[in-house]
Parts: sequence; C-alpha cells; structure tokens
Amino acid sequence: MSRGSYNAALSQGDTPMCGDPVGQLCRLAPPSQAFDRPKPTRDTYMTTLQSWISYSDTGQRRHLPRAVYLASDSRITWGTTDRRWEAGRKVFAANVEPHLFGYSGDVVLPSLVIGQIVSAIDARVLFGPAASAEERHAAVLRAVERGVAAAVLTPTLDFVIHHLHRERAWPQTRFRAWTIAYSSSQRTCKSWEVGMPRTTTVIGSFGTGQKAVQAHYEYWQETEAKGRSRAIHASFCDSVRSPDDPFSGGPPQLAALYVKGPAVQIGVFVEGRAFLNGLEVDLGSNLEGTEWRDCLGQVVDPKTYTVAQGARRFARPSKLIKS
Repeated sequence: MSRGSYNAALSQGDTPMCGDPVGQLCRLAPPSQAFDRPKPTRDTYMTTLQSWISYSDTGQRRHLPRAVYLASDSRITWGTTDRRWEAGRKVFAANVEPHLFGYSGDVVLPSLVIGQIVSAIDARVLFGPAASAEERHAAVLRAVERGVAAAVLTPTLDFVIHHLHRERAWPQTRFRAWTIAYSSSQRTCKSWEVGMPRTTTVIGSFGTGQKAVQAHYEYWQETEAKGRSRAIHASFCDSVRSPDDPFSGGPPQLAALYVKGPAVQIGVFVEGRAFLNGLEVDLGSNLEGTEWRDCLGQVVDPKTYTVAQGARRFARPSKLIKS
C-alpha cells in the first residue's frame, strides 16, 4: 500500500454497533452538535482511546485509588471507512506485571512494537525486578525508539502510545501514566508523565474520537451516575457506538489495573456476543476464566451471559434514553 493511499481522506462511515448484551435498554444519547466530525489529515490520530482512574466512596482509605482502566474501539480503516476492519486490537495487558498499553494513530508499527514489549515484560527481560517505575517506563521508551529506528522507508504515520503502570500495591496503592508521541516527520519520540487525578475521572483521551467521547462523558456527568467509574465506561461505549466519529467503531476493548496482581484483560458483551480485545469468541465454558462487563459497566456472568449474581446493577439514566 502506497503512502498516498495510506494517508487518503476517509469518508463518513456507517453506524457502528449498538446494543446491550443482557437485555437492558441501551439507546444512545442524542449525537453531539457541539463539534464537527473530524477530517483526516497527515497528523490525525485515528481511534478512540481513553484511560480513567476509579476511587471508592465507601470503605477504608477512600483517598487511595481502586483501579485504572484503559479502553479503545476496534476499527482500523484503509483509505475510506468502506475499507475497514472492526476487530483490530488496540489495548494490551502484560500477564506477569501491572502494565497496560494502548495506541492511536498509525497501526502497524505501534501495535507490533507493543506486542514485543508485552512479550519482553512477560519473559522478564525488559527490565530487572528491582527497577523503579521510572526505569521501567524508560525501558519501554527505549524499546519504542529501537522499533522506530528499525523501520526503513516504511509508510509510518504519527502515533501515540499510552502506558499505565501500578507502582505500588494496596495499601500503598499508586498508579502512574505516561504518553509516548512519535513524530513521523522528525522520526523522534517524546515521552511525558501524565498526572493522576485525585477523584474518579478521565486520565487521558486520544484519537479522532476525543471530542466525541468528551461530549458523551459530559452527558453522563449530568446524571445521577456523575463521578462514577461506570459512567465513564458507559459514556465511552456510547461514543464508540455512535456515528459521531466515523473513524471509530466495532466492539469496545477494556483492560484494568487493580490494587493487586498483574494487568487484567476484560471481555465485553455486546448484543449477546462476547468480545475480547476486539475478537469475537464463542459462548461457552471457555469464557469462565475471564472477567466480563457489559456496556453499562455491569459484571456479566460468563455462564449465564446475564448480570452476575450479587453484582451491582445499573440502569441507563432516563434522560439519556431516546424516546
């Protein structure tokens, strides 16, 4: 594929997937009128990628965060939205350490490099066990820079990699976040740390869907779910399923860092179908080893495909239900 066709302008696309996996009412809020649909440029970061932090308003140590989440859409396009793939992986979770990665912008180089980084972390060769959080991220940055340096005359576009890490476990929980931005014109990477909020809210959002996801976030912040992690999750899903950003679509992808243990990949149920990292998987006992959520953030039982027994149930706020 030539660089010219790779950078070709995208047309407005079809309506993304919509629906709720467990039979609950899941109609979208009215599309935002506050912004124009994005037009692709050479510097466009295609995708909707968002991270957020969650605190609890009950229990002990309420000042400590309980989790950070990373979510994305699954759409990858070639030239126009008529040429697209609705199952492209954009969220990556290490299996042995608390690290999450996501990307927006170019597809080939960041997705392959992140895959290599996660494999190196899981093999325990990217950094030593005594490495600090800063040293771990520095190793990640070096790996990205080496990956970029190894690309010769390739049609690579600008991209962003978002890195989330838990530095300390409960009860001294501390999460960290960084952004790595690659400039294809300068062939350089820049990295900076992103500050962690002290309340449940968004850490960072990226891609062409950034304005759309912000608009849907604001809808939910005007409801009784304001300030809740589930409101951020649900507003993200609403944005991805809406036509507001034609470069975003397909099933949502989700992963988390909790207060203990390695990163967790979370499957998402959409219209009774199960998706993990954008890939649809068959329903059955094979799902039981994975955490599952629906578009409202409810925990789904992989045996019954309904809200898990004992799990908190959430309803879509009435003001967000179209008549």
